[in-house]
Amino acid sequence: MRKYHGMTLIGMLFTMAVIIIIGLLLMRVVPVYLEHYTVLQSIDSLSRLPATEFSSDPSANAIVLKDRLTNQLYVNSIVLPPENIKIVPKGSNGYFQVSIKYQVLKPLVGNANLLFNFDDSKEVIVSAR
Repeated sequence: MRKYHGMTLIGMLFTMAVIIIIGLLLMRVVPVYLEHYTVLQSIDSLSRLPATEFSSDPSANAIVLKDRLTNQLYVNSIVLPPENIKIVPKGSNGYFQVSIKYQVLKPLVGNANLLFNFDDSKEVIVSAR
């Protein structure tokens, strides 16, 4: 009697089901992390703002930074409520702590959802004239 080598129909269906599930997960997860990368890039762009936009008042500079960050996120089609963005001056030498905390809920299948929590904090240096 001859032994056959290869995949059976059931084995092939099981393999395809696993590949489809992994593909579905990747289609839901990758855009969320690309969006998160855009948020991080928007925070990094704050330190490249021209010095002419800032004054010697740290609280006024924090408001300018928050407005610029909100506008940058809006341009990139990312809508975050302003209360999720916190900008706190650290001293009077142009250091600011920028914190963004938000959640993304993506539907997976039926009533199963994926929940992503992001809590990022970065120090931004700006210079005033």
